[in-house]
Amino acid sequence: MWKPIALSTLIGLGISTQAMAHDSFHVDTNDCNVSTDYAIEVGPDFFTVDGEDGKLVTFQLPNQLSVDGELLPLNSQQEQLLQEYRQQLHIAGRDTLVLTLEAVDIAMDGLSIAISTLAGPDHPDILELQQFSADLIQRTEDRLNREGEIYQLGNEEMGNYIEKTISEEFEPRIERLAMESAGTIAWHAFKAAFTGGDSIEEQATEEAERLLEQRGKSIEQSANRLCTQLESIDRLESDLHQQVPELSHYDIVKAGLVVIN
Repeated sequence: MWKPIALSTLIGLGISTQAMAHDSFHVDTNDCNVSTDYAIEVGPDFFTVDGEDGKLVTFQLPNQLSVDGELLPLNSQQEQLLQEYRQQLHIAGRDTLVLTLEAVDIAMDGLSIAISTLAGPDHPDILELQQFSADLIQRTEDRLNREGEIYQLGNEEMGNYIEKTISEEFEPRIERLAMESAGTIAWHAFKAAFTGGDSIEEQATEEAERLLEQRGKSIEQSANRLCTQLESIDRLESDLHQQVPELSHYDIVKAGLVVIN
């Protein structure tokens, strides 16, 4: 149940992010399209790039670069570029985390609104579900950042973790709530039909859509900023390819053209 709302949150904004894409990292807005097919891990003093065959690139401050298992000597200009590249990746990783959690939060809020509309705002399980949503956001953030400002781009682990947690913990609570509240929901539906008002399903949909509209501008602006930032990293990566030829066969961050129909 949660995934259609989460997808509608992102698709409705023209945004595709790590929150829903498990095989690669992809930010796609109306103005920008950036992706990577690699799993990138970046911390305060390092970054690594993993592919299907294992670790491809490792950089450790101040000047330890390994490509395909070979340690490469660096001059001062190469060091400076790699340090800047790591810094920009680190900022992008942090901003991706914020955007991912915001998308999940909006999706969970949409569910809470729908359930509240169906069962009534005073139902005792509503607060429990809202608390679970807040706990999920905190647990996801803690898991992503458990070792201290270490972020991932293009890592499917977190998408799988969120999906598994919701399916194992959240969905059973929704099913229980639906069973326990069947009489309340039926009464709301009967009352709406009797008075000529909107059906309870229509009310739930309208409330969820209102939430998306209210919070949509904020997340869209965040996604645009992230995409622009990643485009800048892609340009910096082009400079790196020239300065460190061993990196040239790895197009880590790829900025594509936006096709306007």
